[in-house]
Amino acid sequence: MKSSLSLSEKYELIFANEKQLAKNVAADVIDKPQLELWMILIPVFFVFYFFHLKRYKNGLKEFIRNFLITRKRVLDATCEATQAGKDVVVAELVDVSDAPGETKKEYQAWVTALKDFFRLLLQAQGNSYAELVKSTYKNRTDFLLTLHKLNTAERTFNKALTPFLPDDEGNIANVVKTMEASVEKFRRDQANEIFM
Repeated sequence: MKSSLSLSEKYELIFANEKQLAKNVAADVIDKPQLELWMILIPVFFVFYFFHLKRYKNGLKEFIRNFLITRKRVLDATCEATQAGKDVVVAELVDVSDAPGETKKEYQAWVTALKDFFRLLLQAQGNSYAELVKSTYKNRTDFLLTLHKLNTAERTFNKALTPFLPDDEGNIANVVKTMEASVEKFRRDQANEIFM
């Protein structure tokens, strides 16, 4: 199957998939306030609910934006390098990050895994994200092995980063575990859907 998509169109498909991943993770990490029937009957609680709902929506947007920073930076660099027929200079991407110095090695491994993943999809043939994946990975097992490598690199970076995050009675550790589980579930479900 010959792809009629340009590099920028493939970029858009891949970035849309990363945004969907970010939205799913955000929904799993951030608790949505629940509207109770009794709140409608007492106006002050109804207003309070909408205040929390607005904070929730703003929190989702901020979480998604932050979750995508590295992914977008790597995808942008990979797209530019692919168009120029060059390879991404991973060290430059690591240098512009705000990852603590003690985590740079793990961050570089994650960036490299992302770069390799995105490069193969940008070079693939297809007219949808699923077709790009199928063109690159001939079966579900191959795709899952790549996703496992990607997840492992991200988990290793998260583990190295955790000591540098604020200590708040284990809440950060729980959020990181929830994020990792959400990413893995999204990718596993997607692999199962693409290779039905």
